[in-house]
Amino acid sequence: MTKKKTEISLWRALIDARGNPAACMWTEPLWGIPFHLYAPFASVYMLALGVTEATIGLIASVGIGLQVISALVGGPLTDKLGRKNSTFIFDCISWSLPALLWAFAQDATWFFAAAVVNSAMRITATSWTCLLIEDAPPSRLVQYWAWVNIAGILVGLVAPLTGLFIERWELIPTMRGIYVFTFISMTAKFVILYFTSTETKVGQQRMAETKGRSLFALIAEYGSIVKLVLKNKNTLVGIALMAVFTIYTTVRGSFFAVLLTEGLGFAAREIGWFPAMRSVVMLVFYFTILPRLNHQRQTGPIVTGMLVTIIAAMLLVVSPVRSYAVVTISTILEASGAALIVPFLETLIYRVVDSRERARVLSIANVIMLAVATPFGWIAGLLAEINATMPFVLLSIVLTTGMIVLVKGGPERRLDPVDAGE
Repeated sequence: MTKKKTEISLWRALIDARGNPAACMWTEPLWGIPFHLYAPFASVYMLALGVTEATIGLIASVGIGLQVISALVGGPLTDKLGRKNSTFIFDCISWSLPALLWAFAQDATWFFAAAVVNSAMRITATSWTCLLIEDAPPSRLVQYWAWVNIAGILVGLVAPLTGLFIERWELIPTMRGIYVFTFISMTAKFVILYFTSTETKVGQQRMAETKGRSLFALIAEYGSIVKLVLKNKNTLVGIALMAVFTIYTTVRGSFFAVLLTEGLGFAAREIGWFPAMRSVVMLVFYFTILPRLNHQRQTGPIVTGMLVTIIAAMLLVVSPVRSYAVVTISTILEASGAALIVPFLETLIYRVVDSRERARVLSIANVIMLAVATPFGWIAGLLAEINATMPFVLLSIVLTTGMIVLVKGGPERRLDPVDAGE
């Protein structure tokens, strides 16, 4: 396929999208805009309210640990309630309610409470994914995942606005206002998606099959699904990669701002420019590099992305205080690595999971993945209290492990190329 034809396919995938893929992609900015306004500053906000680095890490680990439970019930709930209903109900619980708790937080207790309800996000991680992909053409999946990430990247350009607001109104009042806006915007997204989407064909079938059966009875069936997962080497490799990326996003999301402010001497109002820069780089990457890659194979791009991301993390470890140059280079590399990893990893996970049992297999996969990832937020918090750069050393080790698992596991050697939509 030529570069021109591939670029056209990326745009054509968005323009031609109908039904659930269109509804999922076009509403995503209503979630992404507020998220990117608060996310780069969330840890700094917590520090300003007296939460320590170790407690920030513990809150992250508690959240991930509780996500094990929501991931366990996510598959049965998604099958019983339907992809559409599950997404609406648990999006409101896991995002709208925590936004209010964050807005009015006074101390660590509020953040622990928010982590509890936010942990329900793992239910929608299953249901929303099924809603997006189950009625979608397999050959369009990389493009659809790319557009989901592009939407997040575009709205990431708003991050510097928070820094400007902080300079004008100071940190705590600004963050409280942004969290109120988060509640309004995300809730609007959930309502619009509900009324513009339909239940998938697989979802309708699973709702019929589970009608009249209790949630506990459905969970009890997991024994056979666990055996199916444990016997499938491809799925185990996928779970390992999911765990690696979850650890990465959790630790980096929790401690990047801490490193910049506590370790490298940047002011809170300055750090919003780096997420915006990351967004620009990822946009350029998606529209220039991604179209040149072979979308039918995922291992090469994922390994390359992990290697680049490791280099980016280690640059932060050795960076001098207030070195805009080093942090900028690290940000560019990390953005490039993430742009490679995300769409290809999502597609690989889709390929290694049995379509007939996708909701339940994804639930079990999430349970195992989260159980593995749970302690890393707490560990990173303890390391951050020793030295703000230490969480990024930890990330480099985790990513290296992920590369080894992917290369040695070789899941694509056991997959039919037609699964990728050829």
